[in-house]
Amino acid sequence: MSIELKIKSKHLTEEARIIRFEEKKLKARAKTKLLASLRNHRTKDVRRENRSTFLARAYIAGVPYSTVENHRSPENESTFVGVVLRRTLAMIQKYSNPQTRMNDVLVWVGFDAG
Repeated sequence: MSIELKIKSKHLTEEARIIRFEEKKLKARAKTKLLASLRNHRTKDVRRENRSTFLARAYIAGVPYSTVENHRSPENESTFVGVVLRRTLAMIQKYSNPQTRMNDVLVWVGFDAG
């Protein structure tokens, strides 16, 4: 298990908490444009990065994907593969095995990588 990924996961969780706190302050001052920007960053960027980190940690630990995530929305498959799994692969290569390929991750997830 990569301690670096564990720390990264904790930092991402803290980042989301801090952003939510700042969002509450902005709501009180009616700063809607900045509020929307912060909310988008938290719900898109931080959430996807945290999910990718979580999946990378599970892959490195040898945990089957089916025990990590129960359900994925079919309409988000292109985002899942194009953004989340690509980022997951980069973390696996950086923190564990540089020889891991996208096909390995796709097989782990349950896609036919053939």
